Amino acid sequence: MLEQISVRCFVTGATGHLGSALVRALLAKRHKVTALVLVDDPWAADAFAGLEVRQVTGDILDRGSFPPERFDWVFHLAANQSFWRGDRQRQWAVNVDGLSNMLDWLSRYPPQRFIYVSSLVAVGLADRPEPMDETNEFNALSFGLTYAASKQAGERLVLDAASKALPAVIANPGTLIGPGDRGAHVWRMLKPHGPGRVKGVPSGGNNVVDVRDVARGLMAIADHGRSGDRYLLTGRNLTYHQLANHVAAVAGVGRPVIRIPGWLLGILARVVEVLATFTGRRAAICREEVIVGARYLYFDASKAQRDLGFNARPLNDSLRDSLAWYREVGLS
Repeated sequence: MLEQISVRCFVTGATGHLGSALVRALLAKRHKVTALVLVDDPWAADAFAGLEVRQVTGDILDRGSFPPERFDWVFHLAANQSFWRGDRQRQWAVNVDGLSNMLDWLSRYPPQRFIYVSSLVAVGLADRPEPMDETNEFNALSFGLTYAASKQAGERLVLDAASKALPAVIANPGTLIGPGDRGAHVWRMLKPHGPGRVKGVPSGGNNVVDVRDVARGLMAIADHGRSGDRYLLTGRNLTYHQLANHVAAVAGVGRPVIRIPGWLLGILARVVEVLATFTGRRAAICREEVIVGARYLYFDASKAQRDLGFNARPLNDSLRDSLAWYREVGLS
């Protein structure tokens, strides 16, 4: 293992939910962190408050943004995660072209380890609640999922670079819960189960895991993950109804009673997307979200547990911390 004090880390997407948790975890181990930050990033001030983080202003779409120096560990978390079809062009540019720019930089300044953070939707979707693992074969384009296809394309770029000697590893985290969700991505999933709201859930299921555990998992990958390999950093497999019951119990509110079938959500999504086309606003619910919500993203993290010592904390602890953080920042 590298001496902790000497590990120089470079992080993209460092102000996001996982990025900020990773930065804090790295600093807690006395590693040195350089973050690539967009101009006028609205989250940077809060994400880095009180932390010794070197900030490099730039954009992964600009090849000149990367510093002309080598780092020990490079973590690539920056991504466009939208399911809205109006973001497709921008999404492919960020998720594929931006990654290509980064790999070009790393070919000139090779690190000791490069960790590419992908997505569960790049691994697979299932019609039945059966856990998948790193060997699952999935064609995102057969479902018409642009985001998933962009992440699969990114994984292919990384594996190709690994075959040419870049020490690269892929991580596929579960759906993140826990404090620090400044983009309120998970809050949109948890919010409907709060007091005074209709309790409705999609018909499928998902895998949820604490953002802090994933941050530790990424560090374990950097420390001793196998180059050219991928690891699922996942937690609990739950139907959305089961997840909603957990949220309701932790929040102390009524339990959900409505399971919304995928066909009904599909109709709603088509109507909303048509209206959004005329209004020029982002659709509140998208067809690709419905495709994912009606299926199961169940995964087995045995490989990461065996090879990395990865583990996830109890679900209710994560939910309790999530809800407390949302209250603290005024979302709930």
